[in-house]
Amino acid sequence: MVMADGVIIKIENLTKSFGKNIIFNNISLDVKAGENLVVFGRSGTGKSVLLKCIIGLMKPDSGKIFIYDKNITSLSLKELNVLRKRTGFLFQGAALYDSMTVRENLEFTLRRVRGLKDDVEPKLIETLEHVSLVDAIDKMPSELSGGMRKRIGLARSIITDPEIMFYDEPTTGLDPITSKEISELILELQIKLKMTSIVVTHDLICAKIIADRAIFLKDSKISYEGKIENLTDSEDPFLKNFFSTEIIKSSGDINV
Repeated sequence: MVMADGVIIKIENLTKSFGKNIIFNNISLDVKAGENLVVFGRSGTGKSVLLKCIIGLMKPDSGKIFIYDKNITSLSLKELNVLRKRTGFLFQGAALYDSMTVRENLEFTLRRVRGLKDDVEPKLIETLEHVSLVDAIDKMPSELSGGMRKRIGLARSIITDPEIMFYDEPTTGLDPITSKEISELILELQIKLKMTSIVVTHDLICAKIIADRAIFLKDSKISYEGKIENLTDSEDPFLKNFFSTEIIKSSGDINV
């Protein structure tokens, strides 16, 4: 059930630390249905930790995290797994099973998550059509380029028809042209499949293509929040330095 004002994810007073290292200190955030939220921050500021807390892979020290109207911090593992079936996650390295073909990777995910026993071939083809890689269905991951692996990873993430997608550095390691293609594909799928997405990235080109809104994690807080152009055009010295550095990186061979 979507919460008030169309909110689908709500974080209230989240605190998380590792020993004396405080990652988040009492942060709050709302994400609306159908929104693409981009999360910026320097390395080590907790961007990936935030995703892991939201999907229940890490427990916060305190605070609440609601997906729809369910507080995931109080759910049992069984209840959490039911909720996770409505979400998808694209890892940095696509996380494909190297010993399986593309077909087997997708089929394994579909049968494991959805428990389907009938013929899944039509669903495999439909999903690969979304990422324009039907011809790769019987290839091994080792036969695919980095961009193709990322597309297959994305196909595996959306084959279960998620309502919410989490992306952890979706364009890392890709050249600028392939990065742009993946970013445009993420935007296309968000619109076509009506998904809500949270995207952790350093890639400014990617962010400008996909972001409805962006936040910046700094000093254990959400230090900045707003439209992407509000952050990138800010006169704040810290933001100016950060984004000028990212522009230089994005124009190189690899986004880091």
